Amino acid sequence: MQPRSPRALPAAVALAIAGASRVAAAGSMDPSPERLQRPYTDAELAAAGLPAELNGKGDVACQLVAAEPSRFVDGSGKPIALPCRPDAKSFANLAAEFGYAIAPPVLRGAHTYGQRAFELRFQTSIATINSDQSYWKLGTEGPRDEAKNQASVQNKDPSPVLAVYGVEARKGLPFGFETGAFFGWIGQTSLFVPGVSVRWVPKEGFRDDVLGLLPDVAFGAAFRTITGSSKLNVYTTALDVEFSKRITIASALEFTPYLALQRLIIAGRSGSLDLTPNVDANQQCGFTGYDSARNKVCTNNVNGFALVNDFNNSETYDTTVTHRTRTVGGIQLKRDHFVAAGEIAFDLFEPGSENGQLVGSRQATFALSAGASF
Repeated sequence: MQPRSPRALPAAVALAIAGASRVAAAGSMDPSPERLQRPYTDAELAAAGLPAELNGKGDVACQLVAAEPSRFVDGSGKPIALPCRPDAKSFANLAAEFGYAIAPPVLRGAHTYGQRAFELRFQTSIATINSDQSYWKLGTEGPRDEAKNQASVQNKDPSPVLAVYGVEARKGLPFGFETGAFFGWIGQTSLFVPGVSVRWVPKEGFRDDVLGLLPDVAFGAAFRTITGSSKLNVYTTALDVEFSKRITIASALEFTPYLALQRLIIAGRSGSLDLTPNVDANQQCGFTGYDSARNKVCTNNVNGFALVNDFNNSETYDTTVTHRTRTVGGIQLKRDHFVAAGEIAFDLFEPGSENGQLVGSRQATFALSAGASF
């Protein structure tokens, strides 16, 4: 797939709007990184002693062999072991795009309202993802196969966006500091998104004379993560510099356009994954415990060979770290206690230009917030 050019960003806006409208229609977007596996070639299957009927099925061969051990045996009648092979590159891409989707937006001007100020806002952000890539089709659950009462093999129609909904509270502190806390969730998933932030405004812009043209400047740091899944852990740290200028209209409405440059550091790792989720290793072998040498004791066998191969189909991905740089532009409006903001953020560079393992195109995020400031 060819990367999107900068001209494709307007198309990304339309994609996000269309994707948000079909959120309820798509299948589950809960992560399923256990399905991210490297396929076997026909030559590798033949070398393992497997029949030609599996040719062309290298992407699901290990699942088929694990499910029917009595069908795939060697010359001595022993079940053939064909361990599933995790795909670390696809996992890195899935984690990076999840991390981008939960990245904290700016949604405010580069100023504070003093150390006594308190603000509470409801917030929504919609991030585009590369849903046509295999790591989204295989790496998210999709609808359950009700006919077989099994987890689906893939999500045939992943949503083109991930939407985060939540509430954020901010409190002013002395010396131009401001701290905040966020809690939200990702639509179409069982994932929650907690986060914290801190911001420093060293000196707000001048108001009079020529110096009144200077903008306010702020420096921010924020952290968000996801909870609710033992399969995928993602941690996103955002560091940014913000510029804005307050414009007061009719002494009542405060209009603040702002720009920011944001650096994202995204870390992802997995828990222990069962690479054959539709096969219960304990049930298949008839596991009853361990012998004195700590070997598994199984009551089920094929031709006298214990069914233990599926115990090797578990894996934990090592931590993967990616870096992204994005630019942010938005507008904040304030009238009395009411405050609202809207912004767009997008990658400045193709993700793969800095992270060799990433293959997806640039992402964009569209965010809105509204609430009260006291």
